[in-house]
Amino acid sequence: MNAEDVIECRVLTGFHCLPFAQYTTPHTNRRCEHEAGMTMIGASIGGRPVGLAVFSCQNDSEKASLESIFVHPDARRRGIGRGLLKAVHSTLVDMGAAEVGGTWFHDAPSAGLVERLLADSGWSDPVSTAMVHHCGRRILAHVDQNNRAARLPAGFAFDSWANLSSDERARVDELRETQEIPFGLHPNGESTLPVSPKTTTVLRHEGDIVGWMIHHELTPEMLRYSSLWLRPDLVGGGLGISVAIESARRHLALADQIPRLFFMVMEDNHAMHRFIARRLQPGLDRSSILMDSSKALIPASSDEK
Repeated sequence: MNAEDVIECRVLTGFHCLPFAQYTTPHTNRRCEHEAGMTMIGASIGGRPVGLAVFSCQNDSEKASLESIFVHPDARRRGIGRGLLKAVHSTLVDMGAAEVGGTWFHDAPSAGLVERLLADSGWSDPVSTAMVHHCGRRILAHVDQNNRAARLPAGFAFDSWANLSSDERARVDELRETQEIPFGLHPNGESTLPVSPKTTTVLRHEGDIVGWMIHHELTPEMLRYSSLWLRPDLVGGGLGISVAIESARRHLALADQIPRLFFMVMEDNHAMHRFIARRLQPGLDRSSILMDSSKALIPASSDEK
């Protein structure tokens, strides 16, 4: 076997990551640069990069996440994908992880390849976990045209994230503890994406911050509608929908600059799925099912018993 046939999979660090960066998204590359627990494993043949797997494994969690895996089309059907997954497995076992999971869109061009690769490597059968809706100016205009301006109860008012003082942002951070806000619903739940200051909408009551609709800047032209939160005693009175509509109107005012958006609804959020079908469907461009699969990580010594 000559050097051109040898497949090498190894953990990448520093400038060694650069030749492999083309095999994942700019967002994942940013996460690898700035987020603790992100690891790249590159595959090469004769020193030529041909594939990449990226996973996240936090020190305080036994479950890791496979963030992306890709093999160059010219190098497929040579076992490179399986080699990358084997390297991910052994690296995670050494790190003390007990399980690895991963997600992908059902309609992604490589979805079929990913599903076959994971199945061949012993991962669980994929299940749907959420619906991701991709939209643009059309849905913003639809929301604006089909909803009256919110008539908030006395004492309530909308505000912009851009208007928050440093002291108020500190109080927002304190709310995560005092209100037991899940990390994913808090503005600081995203460590690598900036909050969109002009479109992110804050709800105030007597001046205090009691809710928000957070938009994160995924790219200069795309927002992720990340989280809607209300103080628990305010849930159920229509305020949440009012905050979401107001945030869409603020985005519409900047649609020439930021024309795209997407948002995710978990599988079991039946009320939101019904609302989208009833009120938002005409404005959607594309909807993708988010699939999920996982695998228990068994140390090699256990396999041999």
